[in-house]
Amino acid sequence: MRFPVVLALTIALAACGGAAPPAQTPVGATPAKPVAATGAQVTGTVVSDQPALLGAGASLVTRLLDVTRVDAEPIVVTTGSQPVTALPAEFALAYDDDQLSSDRDYAVDARVMEGVTVKFVSIGRVPVLTKGKQSRVNIQLAQAMTSALRDPAVELLKEYTDLEQRLGGLERFADSRIVGPEGKEVAIGWDGFADDSGVRMVRETVSNGDGSGRFTRKFAWKDGKLWVATRERDGVSVRLGWASDGSLLIKENNGSADEAAAAEAADLSKAAKEAYAIAAARKPN
Repeated sequence: MRFPVVLALTIALAACGGAAPPAQTPVGATPAKPVAATGAQVTGTVVSDQPALLGAGASLVTRLLDVTRVDAEPIVVTTGSQPVTALPAEFALAYDDDQLSSDRDYAVDARVMEGVTVKFVSIGRVPVLTKGKQSRVNIQLAQAMTSALRDPAVELLKEYTDLEQRLGGLERFADSRIVGPEGKEVAIGWDGFADDSGVRMVRETVSNGDGSGRFTRKFAWKDGKLWVATRERDGVSVRLGWASDGSLLIKENNGSADEAAAAEAADLSKAAKEAYAIAAARKPN
């Protein structure tokens, strides 16, 4: 019996982020700005590599974004600003629940301002609220302009985020395939993106023929080498990032560093190799 599934070939992208359980405000940190008790809100903690004291008048600006369309700039749902004196800091961002739709993708980002100067920026965007995402998250901050030079992992994530934001300007192509023996078929719908250097990213939706599961994978390459791989299944997101020498720089589960994520490297690398070969063969001349 042949596989009866019709696949959607567009996969929503978002910078993965880590959900965090409620926690006490760290010593020296800035508490959350009070919000209406009855209002919907995204809450959490913004953290930097090292605790930091901030200048007088510093503010923490957070945004709730609609990131459903990966080929366009995100839509700002709402923005919040609160005084901040030190990092880490607690935040609370109120929003109107009527503005959200369960079939769309949302994320938050943050920046720390001292006057008109940006001091810290979030590394990517953290998914929230819909499709199994949490309303309380950690947002990792990097010192503006300088931190990427100090930390190769931060540099990798910033460059990868830039690639994601530029996908709309790359050449896009798409296809699907069915793999596996009869009765155990797996359908894979994918779209790829390429620039002058070759295939840069492939996004896949993988569906089991028996209806037992559906998950997404995303692979990115730099200089022809596997660079970043992510897999999202049952609300759990794994992200791995490789340095140019093949060593693992990024090992994350739901946006938080986790050495256990390295166990996924072999499977994701194998899937990425197959995805690259197929995409390279389908890439328009």
